[in-house]
Amino acid sequence: MSIRPATATMIDGGSVRAAATSTARAGGLGHVLVFAALSVALAVAATYGGVTPALVPFVMAFGPTLFALAFAWREGHGAVRRLLRTAITRPSRRAWYAIVALPFAWALAVVGVAIALGDPAVGVFDRVFPAIAIVPLIVLLPAFAEEIAWRGYAVNRLLPSMSPLAAALLLGAPWALIHVFLQLPGQMNEGLEVWPTLVSLMAYSIILTGIYVASGGSVLLTALVHAGLNGVAPLMAGLDTDRTWIIRAVLATAIAVAFVAAGALRRPAMTPRHGATATAR
Repeated sequence: MSIRPATATMIDGGSVRAAATSTARAGGLGHVLVFAALSVALAVAATYGGVTPALVPFVMAFGPTLFALAFAWREGHGAVRRLLRTAITRPSRRAWYAIVALPFAWALAVVGVAIALGDPAVGVFDRVFPAIAIVPLIVLLPAFAEEIAWRGYAVNRLLPSMSPLAAALLLGAPWALIHVFLQLPGQMNEGLEVWPTLVSLMAYSIILTGIYVASGGSVLLTALVHAGLNGVAPLMAGLDTDRTWIIRAVLATAIAVAFVAAGALRRPAMTPRHGATATAR
């Protein structure tokens, strides 16, 4: 779920790599593609099926989670339990919690660039309160739902057959497409340019997948960052909406490139921690 800047794992004491390999027989690329197709179909149904526009983003967030749980249930052998446990899996190192500050740094950078390009600096944060205290709470549960589905379920089942970067790009395409429906007439992001949305969501997919893999399969951490990316929207509410939408996409892409360059999307390796855990190598 992506909010416009306007007034408005399977880790069970094991590694991402080991856990993903253990699920390869039960659900791999084929199941993930079906999961993605069902998620896109649900977005179409919600958009054109008469669902109240305010509820459409929540359908798009929680629907894929139900699909992921259904596929995990079919796998059996405790797959549902392990998938849900990813939501409370802590990062492999406490230092990873610092990444939660990334959305705030990104938002402030967007504000700085927008002002440099001509937005007035006076009053830019006048509409921050009380939205900055409310919006993060609204987007928190949807963020957890999306991350359980797209990272905890889908990424895990792609890792045996492709790199984390390839998985991020493959999943980023349907995930971005789903968000485009929010820009159709009558929806929450109506009137905004489509290409920045596509670019932003592909970048977010890389960023969140990188965090998920490098932190040892922590959906908890990726969900907090995901919620932050949506929750900082009030910081940008005083800026020109169309220009800000583009700046957001450009800076998100720069962050994604930095993640790739830093090696956050390399294949996870085995290291011991209460049995074994994952680190990026």
